[in-house]
Amino acid sequence: MTGAPKQAFVVSHTHWDREWYLTYDRFRVRLVGVVGEVLDALEQDPEFRHFLLDGQAIILEDYLQACPADRERIERLVRANELSIGPWYILPDEFLVSAEATVRNLVVGHRICRQFGGVQKVGYMPDSFGHIAQMPQILRQAGIDSFIYTRGNGAEIERTGYEYIWQAPDGSEVLAINQCGGYCNAGGLGHREEWEVHTQRAIDVVHAVHRIRELFAKMAELSQGQVYLINNGCDHFPPQRDFSRIMEALRREFPDTDFRHASLSEYLEAVRDAGFVESRHTGELDQGRLHHILSGVWSSRTYLKQTNDYAQILLTHAVEPWSAYTHYFFGRPYQSGLIDRAWKLLLQNHPHDSICGCSTDEVHRQMESRFSSVIGTGEQILCHQLKYLAPTFARIADEDRETAVCVANTLPEARVDVVERLVVLRQRDVAIERLRLFDQDGNEVSCEIADVWYMEPFWGVDYRTELYGPRQLTQFEAYKENFGDRISSKEIRNGSRDCLLAIRFLAENLPGLGHRQFFLREKTGVETSVPGTLPAGSVTVSDNTVENEFYRVTLHSNGSFDLEEKATGHVYTGLNKLEDTEDIGDEYDYSPCAYSQTVESHRIAGEIRVLKGGRLWGQLEAECVMSLPVAINPDRQRRSPDVVDCRVCTRVGLRQGSRAVEVELDFDNQAKDHRLRAEFPTGIVADTVVSDGHFYINHRPVDQASGEGWRQAPSGTYPQQSFSLIQDGQRGLAVLNRGLPEIQAKKSESGEVTLALTLFRSVGWLSRDDFETRGYYNAGPTLHTPDAQCLGKRHYEYAVVAFSGSYLDADVMGIAQRYKVPLLCAFHSRSCRQTCPWGRRVTQQEFPTDMRECCEEARN
Repeated sequence: MTGAPKQAFVVSHTHWDREWYLTYDRFRVRLVGVVGEVLDALEQDPEFRHFLLDGQAIILEDYLQACPADRERIERLVRANELSIGPWYILPDEFLVSAEATVRNLVVGHRICRQFGGVQKVGYMPDSFGHIAQMPQILRQAGIDSFIYTRGNGAEIERTGYEYIWQAPDGSEVLAINQCGGYCNAGGLGHREEWEVHTQRAIDVVHAVHRIRELFAKMAELSQGQVYLINNGCDHFPPQRDFSRIMEALRREFPDTDFRHASLSEYLEAVRDAGFVESRHTGELDQGRLHHILSGVWSSRTYLKQTNDYAQILLTHAVEPWSAYTHYFFGRPYQSGLIDRAWKLLLQNHPHDSICGCSTDEVHRQMESRFSSVIGTGEQILCHQLKYLAPTFARIADEDRETAVCVANTLPEARVDVVERLVVLRQRDVAIERLRLFDQDGNEVSCEIADVWYMEPFWGVDYRTELYGPRQLTQFEAYKENFGDRISSKEIRNGSRDCLLAIRFLAENLPGLGHRQFFLREKTGVETSVPGTLPAGSVTVSDNTVENEFYRVTLHSNGSFDLEEKATGHVYTGLNKLEDTEDIGDEYDYSPCAYSQTVESHRIAGEIRVLKGGRLWGQLEAECVMSLPVAINPDRQRRSPDVVDCRVCTRVGLRQGSRAVEVELDFDNQAKDHRLRAEFPTGIVADTVVSDGHFYINHRPVDQASGEGWRQAPSGTYPQQSFSLIQDGQRGLAVLNRGLPEIQAKKSESGEVTLALTLFRSVGWLSRDDFETRGYYNAGPTLHTPDAQCLGKRHYEYAVVAFSGSYLDADVMGIAQRYKVPLLCAFHSRSCRQTCPWGRRVTQQEFPTDMRECCEEARN
């Protein structure tokens, strides 16, 4: 099909990057001007019938904070279907945020838009860097049956064309429209340069007609019918100037085409009425056949991804379920206002230019402040709720004889896990050697006291309400380093001193979304100094080996380790080898240089020490130094011959009953322009890599398309959520992660696959146009971003799971979830009492697991 279409729908819009090469505050000054011009144009120009506010409801909030008097104007235009708003709150990067965050984005967007009279029921996502497989199902659940986008297609676009039915794995379908040439394909008509849009440069109508003629020819190549979408706008564009004159010229030049200034909904209705959409596609859209996919953002500024992962887990798997639990079973207030505010702040960090890490340093520093607010709110809500369940002091001082530890499981499944906790004893005459831990049923619990200190009380330090034991110990380390003369491993009788115990115990029978109490008390008639009876399968630690009932792990001094799966006897060798290669790319994309150089850790020697030698939790540490090229050479063709030392500290641990080999890696990055990855050779021959996604498990080919002739060839990497794995039906190896969303499956000549987990990319520019992997094309302004080098001390957490059979039978998903969602703890004095919302008072000794039995009794 050639020539002009029968119908051309001109949709005027602005694509609004809330923050990018300028900060939010600077862009908002421009927003006030752009939206003001939009309102004037809609009210004053009869030919200018409609405007699309980019599908992001946050634009309304940002604008009205500065111009509250315009609220009625906006409501009137929305109700008149002249201004389209929503359905999203912000335009996210889909791969870098969680499934729950994607749903909340739609929920918040709809909630805001309803206040103004209506929400645009179009899945408009013009600039996200690829799209998840389940997006059609998510949209349909929100009452949306369409999807309009720019990036993500691979070779299938040659078959489907620009208009097709996109199907989710569950069968949900939406009408998908690729914006031929991008969402800016008709932005700034009448201008020869993009920057002229923001000036008073005269409109060249002849040039506007020429651009539309070229666009029609391009669209004819893959359009399935004669109904075209003309996107009249671009990044931060005001409404089209001389709009009426341009439309008149287009109608005169193309007399057989019906030009309509309209909404996306009107365009979609015309496409459906024409009935030409027949082709289908199933699966994610993550390739760069027609447009750059910019996959390097998955590993740009990974510190943002790590913090975001923690914040999402905190709200989704801790704050909200635990708030519901304490509300419905204990009558505690549900802090919906605080929780909703935390979600909105978190979503404000999810726009594609924000969470992708491809903005200026100042923008990303402001993101860290938002993350801090989200986390602070969420953790404090949990602290208050646990403090209610576990008051920090008895009502009478003499009753502070027993210490109770409240352990909360916020997951909807029962679990068993090892708890590490720093406990403060205020009573001065406790015989430490006689202390034992009992559960609420009076059964003695496997417990060990790892260390004992006596310390003068410090104002403001309350270890009781800290949620996580490892964080308690980190806080205490600072006091030991700075107030060592006031801390002793032996009791000193003069003065008031707290006794601090570092304990580890096996918390069993933790109900799904519930809690249990454990009591630390003296047991008479006990002579041994080793508390508790430890069960079979306990952890054992030697100089360089740690093992539990499932694995034997041998740590090497360079930080790599060998893993033996005891059930099968199979040994995986050389896991966690570090691979460091130069990176001459930018915040959007990785690129090697012409003369590439890789430095690996397997030839490095270091030292190994035992950190935790208990029988519940064993942990080894290897410390070594990687000497890396200090930077890329000025010609950007090879790495510098000068090297700098980067200290590497790797901790590998096993807990009793756990199938996850937990790894913590500290890397003191003193080098620039490089990418660091941890490699896990599986020894498994496979063609498919399995990765956790959004309400879906992705099965992707290890061998990616060559991408010859594409706008951007595949990078070899894939995005992931909680884990990726390789399996062959007999056995498999999974790598779990906390906030490290980039993985690559590399195949050797023999077909064996190695998983490479990206820890970080170190680059110094927002965008450049001088490297091959993006075809020497700029993805944004060329701005210096030294913070993107990620210099200094960096901390990473991930885990390895070896399994037999299939990953489903081995419960890899459950292991990954339990790894990412830690138990919550608080400790207190046993003698306090709590009140059930139905009036029955119970002591903590008879405190039920989840109050269900108590509440049923009270109601009956």
